[in-house]
Amino acid sequence: MLQQLSSVGRAICSACVITVFLCGPALAASGPTRAAAVQALARRYYAYAWAASPTQMTSIGLHTEDDRLADYSDAEDVAYGKALTGFRSELAALAPGGTSVHDQIDYLLLRADIEGDWWSRTYLRARERNPAIYEEECTNGVFGLLPKQFANNVLRAQSAAARMRACGRVLTQGEHNLTEPVREFGLVASQEIAGADPLFTQSLDTLTPGISSAQRTQLYQARDEALRALRGYKRWVDAHLAGWHNGGFAVGKQQYDWMLQRVLLLPWNSDQLAQMARFELARDRALAIWERDRQAYATGAVRSQPTFANKADFLKYYQSQTARVVAFIKSHNIVTIPPYIGAFKIVELPKALAPINPGGFMNPPGIFDRDQTGFYFVPDYDPSNTSFFAAQARQAVLPVLAHEGVPGHFLQFSIAYHNPDFIRRVHGDSVFAEGWAFYGEEMLMRAGLYDDDPAARTAVIHLMRHRATRVLVDIGLATGRMTLAQAIQFFQDNAGIDQATAYGEGTRFAMGPGQAIDYLTGKSQIEMLLAKAQDKDGAAFSLRRFHDRLLSFGTVPYSTIAWEWFGDTTWIDAVKNPIEPVAMP
Repeated sequence: MLQQLSSVGRAICSACVITVFLCGPALAASGPTRAAAVQALARRYYAYAWAASPTQMTSIGLHTEDDRLADYSDAEDVAYGKALTGFRSELAALAPGGTSVHDQIDYLLLRADIEGDWWSRTYLRARERNPAIYEEECTNGVFGLLPKQFANNVLRAQSAAARMRACGRVLTQGEHNLTEPVREFGLVASQEIAGADPLFTQSLDTLTPGISSAQRTQLYQARDEALRALRGYKRWVDAHLAGWHNGGFAVGKQQYDWMLQRVLLLPWNSDQLAQMARFELARDRALAIWERDRQAYATGAVRSQPTFANKADFLKYYQSQTARVVAFIKSHNIVTIPPYIGAFKIVELPKALAPINPGGFMNPPGIFDRDQTGFYFVPDYDPSNTSFFAAQARQAVLPVLAHEGVPGHFLQFSIAYHNPDFIRRVHGDSVFAEGWAFYGEEMLMRAGLYDDDPAARTAVIHLMRHRATRVLVDIGLATGRMTLAQAIQFFQDNAGIDQATAYGEGTRFAMGPGQAIDYLTGKSQIEMLLAKAQDKDGAAFSLRRFHDRLLSFGTVPYSTIAWEWFGDTTWIDAVKNPIEPVAMP
């Protein structure tokens, strides 16, 4: 009967199933406390939001909707907006969420996610502006089923076939919805589709062992149907590009600053972040000069990364270096690695996902995954690939490996997903995540991991310069002070990266403002908290205990940690009030 439900009804039904799965026993008849009511609202909101995004459900380890893609119809859009309005109203009635600091922070975290959802729909308007979201729904929908053996191949192949058959519907909805398409985003969609074939013609074969010849035929028929739909969508995009407008994606300074403070809970506005980035960029250029001078006069043994005959040898070496980082972390008491941490695997980045992911990307274990394995999808090692991240990896893999793996994203998310507080378990503050991973790069260098490795030290310092430049690019694009072309040139001139990487990063940040400021901003906040902990603990201070305590809070804004850990409300006071959801500028 489920197949006969409307898309809206099916989403509601899915949300009910997820809510039952997440909530456990019903609340007592006497009624919940305000804090318990916030937790219950959170479970209903996240369940509803996840049900509207089946590919996200797959990625977080909930597999009830693996055979679906998102519904971008007008009816579904109206229904989601109505539901979101209801969640905001319920949350407003529960302010301030409780009496304890812990409960009030949980309220603020849920507020940040609901208001962030509302802000994205209101100001980014990807449904109407971004042609890439529709083709990415198709490619990500298939890709998400491949890395982990969460079910047998028969079931995974059935799900993949169903999703591929749904691609035509998704792309047709895109053609209908794109009333304000941005030309630069259309170019990305065209480029991504141009590289999509290997995902369907090669990677998909991961699902074929153990399935029947009849199911293999059905899988390949669905694949061919999806490829025809994608190629047809590319022709449609290419035919309309000339008539689509350049730019028009900037949200404006007022809206951007609102997002920084109400969604990311940052105590600074865009002008203050830009000033921080300019100071950091000057410092990073100085560090590069000092490092070159150090190398010119250095004596003694120098470690260098081997060259590789082929891609397989490179990936094998990359994989092996995690053990070296882990051994250093343990010998230097840097952070505790819990026994439940899974394997971290290095895999080549699919070409379909490369245009706006020039540095690759990391997939941690899903929030609800039984399999604790994580993956880092690295750029193509081919020596002809001269992009910034690929060239860096050929010189030194450790800095990026430590950022993406241990002690970076993989370790941090794995710990966060074991948090007993539901809201903190599922909240994903990007400033915390990227700030922690970026902080670890320089911290490991200062701790001595790269004392005999000048290439790795050079890479760390170059990445610092790159992250400072990202802040200025993100602010410029979001406020409208930079066009995409100007941002790409600014990247090349100030970060010292190639045009292809600058294009990929600039385009990604134009599509999703706020992410590029996370690295430097979060790292700076950690360093401030580090000083507070040193002052508080004095001679008893331990770097490992500091890191362990920091990671115990979950992936949450540092302003909330300063309040809960140190009783310092300076940061949170700048963003907390009014505590209930408010009208947007």
